[in-house]
Amino acid sequence: MLEKFLCLQLLGYTHREIYSLVGQQIDKIDEIVAQSENVYEKAKMLLSKQKECGIHTIHYYAEDYPKHFAQNLGYDAPVLIHLLGDKSLIYREDCITIIGARRADAEGLKAAYHLAHKFASDGHVIVSGLALGCDTYAHRGCLDAGGKIIAIVASGLDITHPKENKSLQEEIIKKGGLILSEQPFGVKANPRRLVARCRMQVVLSQPVIVTQCPILSGTMYAVYFAQEYDGDIWGWENHIYAVEYESYNDKNSGNQFLLEHELAMPINWKEPSFPCPYWAEY
Repeated sequence: MLEKFLCLQLLGYTHREIYSLVGQQIDKIDEIVAQSENVYEKAKMLLSKQKECGIHTIHYYAEDYPKHFAQNLGYDAPVLIHLLGDKSLIYREDCITIIGARRADAEGLKAAYHLAHKFASDGHVIVSGLALGCDTYAHRGCLDAGGKIIAIVASGLDITHPKENKSLQEEIIKKGGLILSEQPFGVKANPRRLVARCRMQVVLSQPVIVTQCPILSGTMYAVYFAQEYDGDIWGWENHIYAVEYESYNDKNSGNQFLLEHELAMPINWKEPSFPCPYWAEY
């Protein structure tokens, strides 16, 4: 089914449309594929190339498809996920997502680094998005602590986005981490795909920590998804945290907004702890 699902994706079918075909018109899939022989051959070629590069692809109906995606995301779950590295990490239930803006200030970058370093030292898997800024510093803090990383990206795994993080991506794999994408080889990141990957970042973990971001920021999409898909597996009433700052400005105005409107709970990056009874029970 991998080739057929990828063929449908290459033809422009959405996740929901594919799930509808599987649920109601399974014979229709074979009919579509038969009428799109060139695209089907391309799908087989892409999957073959990915396999040669050590990439493992899982479809939604496979037994080893991660429950976090299937149960939390529902029809928004990716039909296919492509994994490079230690795929066992996606089944861990002690992940922490640490995210923030690309154009963070020095304190925001320190927050991302030290939070990731602290929780990785405690044995948690750190989830982030391989973007510049806070994501990069979160990955670096985790690696420096000898921890494991899941980096969720918005391009095919033959492309590094941004290019500046190619060596970081290679180091993540070398040190036993995982790069995950819902995009096959050859697909470049774009704004829509960057937003879409946020939903996967937040459902893989219990706490989601916003290190620093302005109100108008891509990080806020992740916060929205964390609220939208809250608690189906973890059972938390609120698992979103935002770093608390002594003063606020354009760089961290998103943190101020989240805290003032009680959309997130405060966390101190210098002495990080989770003031939440659910975490104590974990």
